[in-house]
Amino acid sequence: MFHRPKRLTTSIDMAPLIDVVFLLLIFFMLTSSFSLPSLQIKLPTAHGQPDSTPEVILVAVDAQGAITIQGQPVPLSLFKEKLRVLSSGQTDRKIHFRGDRGMDYGLFVELMDRARQIGFIQFHLVHETKR
Repeated sequence: MFHRPKRLTTSIDMAPLIDVVFLLLIFFMLTSSFSLPSLQIKLPTAHGQPDSTPEVILVAVDAQGAITIQGQPVPLSLFKEKLRVLSSGQTDRKIHFRGDRGMDYGLFVELMDRARQIGFIQFHLVHETKR
């Protein structure tokens, strides 16, 4: 008698796929139940606009190392004191640094370090866009 070879059947095991889908279903069901209910409330009105954005402090340094804060020249020795006075305790204000391309990088790092010592954490580097 002749013996026929069995044909190999290719199939994908569906058990891992079903497990993953089930876990995703549980995850989304649980996270959707933790959302806060939305309340319909009417806020009171007042005249004037609230000032929620803090003022920006602009620090500029030219190629020779001359420092200006808000357009006023400041020596390096008085940099921290001038920032402390301008911030008036509000360290959530942003500092924008405008530095000349040829300025000393060490001076830039020193200015950022002095601003961090006061408590500033938001620094932005101002640059020109390429054309």
